Amino acid sequence: MIRRICKWVIFKWLYPVVYYIGCFRRVHTDRIIFVENHAEQLSDNFLLLFDMVRQKDYDVRIHYLRVASSGWGSIILRTIPLIWDMAVAHCIFISESNSVFGAFHLRKGTKLIQIWHACGAFKKWGYSVADKSFGDDKKELDTFSGHRNYSLVSVSGQAVCWAYEEAFGLQDNPGVVRPLGVSRTDVYFSKARREAAFKSLEQFGFPIKGRKIVLYAPTFRGDIEHAKAPDQLALQIFDQLREQCVLFIKNHPFVKERMVIPEQYQDFCVEITDELSIEDLLITADICVTDYSSVVFEYSLLQKPILFFAYDLEEYYDERGFYYPYESFVPGPIVKTTEELTGALSHIEQFDWSRLSDFCKQYMSGCDGHSTKRILEYALEDAF
Repeated sequence: MIRRICKWVIFKWLYPVVYYIGCFRRVHTDRIIFVENHAEQLSDNFLLLFDMVRQKDYDVRIHYLRVASSGWGSIILRTIPLIWDMAVAHCIFISESNSVFGAFHLRKGTKLIQIWHACGAFKKWGYSVADKSFGDDKKELDTFSGHRNYSLVSVSGQAVCWAYEEAFGLQDNPGVVRPLGVSRTDVYFSKARREAAFKSLEQFGFPIKGRKIVLYAPTFRGDIEHAKAPDQLALQIFDQLREQCVLFIKNHPFVKERMVIPEQYQDFCVEITDELSIEDLLITADICVTDYSSVVFEYSLLQKPILFFAYDLEEYYDERGFYYPYESFVPGPIVKTTEELTGALSHIEQFDWSRLSDFCKQYMSGCDGHSTKRILEYALEDAF
């Protein structure tokens, strides 16, 4: 009860008062703000946007809230300067949800741009999972909605606009969600970026020796604060493919505990944390294995095989659910055991390429290498 009262005071009184006082100043038409909710450095969701606006005479500022790693007091102390800055900003870019962005009504002359951190629409979130075990209480979402002030939500394709409208509760605000693309996907269309990725792979120094690179990039299990990696991949079974494949494991950033890979498997398997970016891994991998992660959408742009290791599919349906029926939606074979996974890898030449191509065209139509430019031109009404 005390926590709920404190939250109400902060979001319904403290934050609005700070913003209201800040609005006595004039809007700075050149001020652009990037807000990182969890990361402690500018993430790949913002890098291309940031680099492009820095080429012009904009006053660009970054605020790091560190929500996942901080207590209430620290978060409030970081949020108040952000709100003060927002009061005179022309444009604010965010890539995650935060109730602070709905604590007050934005003044005329300020735009709030949600670029979201994932492509497509896969597992449900926001209002789509309200009152479920994974989601928040719907009444709580209504009271502390962080989505009511969006000027633009840029998504990967027209086919997923409805899902974002549902998740953010924007069904009564047509036109806010637009298929302008996802900025960071522009790297997959850059020859220089692809060359740099393979160079980074060489510098990483892992012994590939002509074997195919299999990237295992699953999503996390549990909630954000206690995120865990999936634990059903049996390396002793995958060992039979050591002559044909190397296995790179890239867990979700929310997973903090490192894997312990037994010494006898370390010549074909390695966990990647900061050594290579997810973009470098997707570009250089020959095959991607995932489960319910949005990396499937980005990887589809590269037109390389994708397998789905969904051992807990029924549990995931019950807990969270999907925007589309999983079995008919995913553009690749579904496996539920390591034996089935190694079997699918051994017969990868039978992969259905037409299904993958159709998937990419339907859900990634806005991602063509020019997303960053489109988003900025729409948001800032400036030519880039």
